[in-house]
Amino acid sequence: MDQILRFPDPDSSGRTARGSSGPRILSIDRIDYRTARSRADLAGAFRLLQQRYAAVGLSCQDAPDMRVLPYHLWDQTQVFVALKRGEVIGSVSLVRDGKHGIPMESTYASAVAALRGQGLRVGEVGSLTVESSGAESSGELFRGLTRLMLFQARYLGLDNVLAVVHPRHAKFYQLAMGFERIGGVSQYDQVGGQPGIAILGSVNDRLSYGPRWRSNYFDGTYTDAELKPRPMSAADRDFFRHYLTQNEPIRRRRAG
Repeated sequence: MDQILRFPDPDSSGRTARGSSGPRILSIDRIDYRTARSRADLAGAFRLLQQRYAAVGLSCQDAPDMRVLPYHLWDQTQVFVALKRGEVIGSVSLVRDGKHGIPMESTYASAVAALRGQGLRVGEVGSLTVESSGAESSGELFRGLTRLMLFQARYLGLDNVLAVVHPRHAKFYQLAMGFERIGGVSQYDQVGGQPGIAILGSVNDRLSYGPRWRSNYFDGTYTDAELKPRPMSAADRDFFRHYLTQNEPIRRRRAG
């Protein structure tokens, strides 16, 4: 995957945001969560990804104004967006294992091969980013985006989702969401050689999630139309191919 997952961040009170208690989330306080279904949705997601990553030193400041990774163009990739008043304020991607494999194999090939050897169907979570500039917290956007993503993963019959997270965030995923570490700390080339840890979570095991998160990820329903995959069209692949971002070392991002 592209970035090392860094959310959820604490909300403004300093507490980690709790899981939703409602039966279904399609919009929260005028925020709509959906599969990206237009070039505008995709462009908004890729622009936000570049802006946020450049701001924290995970992408070069002089890179194109959209951060598009090769896996974004794969037909097994689904981009999800959070929109407020038509503007993309959050995004995450799910890359299902398929003919291209999954991005983290560049660093964790043996771990992924072992999962395949067990007959497990997996997908990788990547390109998570949110813009928390209003009343909504980063944790709220994280909940809505990852909820829809996990519901689609279940709809598609996946067994597990994988991710590469920053070492200091691994404990959250382990305690709150039942993820397991499947690899040690590695320098992850898709974020400029920054450290990351590979983790694995269940799509279907409700009890592996902490009590505050279970209802968010398991209660309620979506329609088939809301969950069906919407891969990037051929025309959009040709358009976004011009913005492809190459892996680059980002070790000069901060002084002092």
